[in-house]
Amino acid sequence: MQTSPSMQFGQPILLDDQGIYYTVNRKTGGINNVFQLVYEDDNWYLYQLKNTSKDGDMGWVILADQGDYALMSVSTGTVRELFDRPEFAEPKGAWQLMRNARYGFGKFTPLASADVTRYAMILFSGDEMLVPLLIEKAEDELLQSLATLAR
Repeated sequence: MQTSPSMQFGQPILLDDQGIYYTVNRKTGGINNVFQLVYEDDNWYLYQLKNTSKDGDMGWVILADQGDYALMSVSTGTVRELFDRPEFAEPKGAWQLMRNARYGFGKFTPLASADVTRYAMILFSGDEMLVPLLIEKAEDELLQSLATLAR
């Protein structure tokens, strides 16, 4: 992926990026999955809202594999390798990525400042990145209120 020198690293993932994210079902327009990006105790964590019992109770479940909870920054070289594919050629821009052994959170900063910053939840199988799942940051008060659910 070719980027200008000023966009080589894109915008970093910042405290302003923490919050509630969701996926939208393209057919129904409904919300499929809800995620929460949290910064606490000097670490980033990714949670997913899931059913926790047969009674339909919902709660935040940390996305981790075998105790590997915190998301760690991925090097620029690794990000380049992961996203240097034809399907990521357009729009032009740069990715930032944090991950643990199985899950990742990505932020795409477009080269054109008029374009929207995008986010993704990414599954990994070892060092192989599976297809990123585009997620939207919740601005709606109802979705933001999900943050008050106990983790």
